Amino acid sequence: MSSRPRVFRHLSAPTYFACVALVTGLGVAGAMAIRPAFAHRVLELAGLEAMPQAMPGSFYALRVAPPLAEHCISCHGENRAKAELRLDSYAFAMRGSRHGAVIVPGNPKASELMTRIALPAGDDRAMPPEGKTPLSPDEVTVIRLWIAAGASPTMKPSSIKGAPRLVAEVKFPELNPSAARRLRASLAGEVARISARYPGLVGYESRNSADLELNAALRGTAFTDADLKAFLPLRSHISRIDLSGTSVTDASAQTLAQMTTLKTLRLANTRTGDATLSALSELKSLKSLTVTGTHATKSALAPLTRNDVEIHGDGIAD
Repeated sequence: MSSRPRVFRHLSAPTYFACVALVTGLGVAGAMAIRPAFAHRVLELAGLEAMPQAMPGSFYALRVAPPLAEHCISCHGENRAKAELRLDSYAFAMRGSRHGAVIVPGNPKASELMTRIALPAGDDRAMPPEGKTPLSPDEVTVIRLWIAAGASPTMKPSSIKGAPRLVAEVKFPELNPSAARRLRASLAGEVARISARYPGLVGYESRNSADLELNAALRGTAFTDADLKAFLPLRSHISRIDLSGTSVTDASAQTLAQMTTLKTLRLANTRTGDATLSALSELKSLKSLTVTGTHATKSALAPLTRNDVEIHGDGIAD
């Protein structure tokens, strides 16, 4: 028994399949007419339309794509595309949603994307929805200027005038107590032992770091060369030392030379001089040195300056 619908049973096979093809084609054409995103996809698969690509280094790639990626693609990306709208590439953004184009080149007011991102956060139609971080005013302005300039995928950043200056966001490292404990495990016992003897003088550089800071200036003249030597067990972890106003002298030169991770050293108002500077010249990590009120000479400071150590204050003239 024929599997054709009864209305088609009197047709020949070629005619029947032609009818099926016609109905299918009309259905696809209708879907393409009411769903532009689907239409673009069909044309691409048929080889009748190329998928546009944004040029690396373009205004879109550098200024428009990043805020869309940060604020929009959780709802309009590859894994989830509400209203069949994807904003994870230039081609998808220009393709629009099931309701039509969301970007009208040259006309921000007619662009649904522009309307949605400019709405106040409490509005039901605002993008992104309430509870998610909205685009900043500068980001909204950048997208408006880009659309007004033609929504080009190749336009250079310098081509769009008046765009807010791109400022890198300052991001603070997330606290990770367990990772910090692992980093500090090998020296925790020694830190505890020395801290018991010199309370308050040594501490970690940051909450996530195993690098240490020694602030001997808190002891003033009571802190001597012998006291500094007591910190040698921690020498490979000390990054900052403040010896200002202590009784440390050139006798500590070799002690300081063993502080291989030392980045910042303050010797202000101590009885240190050229012997200490000579020892410090071997420290590859040293970046900043304060010598105000010391016996350091300019000729002894010269090798450190050549090593790009930033010198603060002056010692004595040669």
